[in-house]
Amino acid sequence: MPKPAEHGRLRIVSTRRRAEVSAELFRPAEQQSSLFDAEDPWLIVFACVPDLPEGAFRDLMRYSEPSFVFDLRLAPRFDIGTLNRQRVFEIFDRIHTVYVDTTTPLMGGADREQVIEQMMRKLPQKGSDARRPIVFLHSHGEGSLASPLEILSILKHSERRLHVVSVPESE
Repeated sequence: MPKPAEHGRLRIVSTRRRAEVSAELFRPAEQQSSLFDAEDPWLIVFACVPDLPEGAFRDLMRYSEPSFVFDLRLAPRFDIGTLNRQRVFEIFDRIHTVYVDTTTPLMGGADREQVIEQMMRKLPQKGSDARRPIVFLHSHGEGSLASPLEILSILKHSERRLHVVSVPESE
C-alpha cells in the first residue's frame, strides 16, 4: 500500500510499483468527522502516460472515475498496449469523463500562461463533478504543457484541501 505524505492541506500518495493501481488509492484517507464537515478532499491524479502499461491505465480510469481528464502532453497519443484513441474515448464515455486536450490552443497561437489559465478556469469547483477526481495526463520533462509540480503550485492556492495521487510514483 502506498505511503501518504502529509503537508498541511495537501496529502500526496504515490504508487510504489508501476502496475499498482487499486481502488484504495482513490479513497479519502480519513472518514468524515461530523455530519457538518462539508468539504471532501479534492482528489487530483497525475498520470505519467509513457510509464503506464495498458492495464494500469485502464485501472486508473476504472477506479478513479474522474470527472475531467486534462491532457497536458504536447503530443497526446493513446497507443498503450492494445488501446488506441477510439478505445480510450470509449472508456471516457462509459465513465462519463470529459477529456480536455489542453495543448490545442497552443497551435492557435495562445501562449503557455494563457492556456494554463484557461485550463484552471475549467476545473469544477462545485457540484458532483467537483467531488469526483481530476486526472492530469503528462509526459516526461519538456513533453508537457506543465509539470505536476507547476499544477500543484497553482492548485495549492485553492481553498480546497488536496489529496494528490501520482501514478506511477513521480520522480
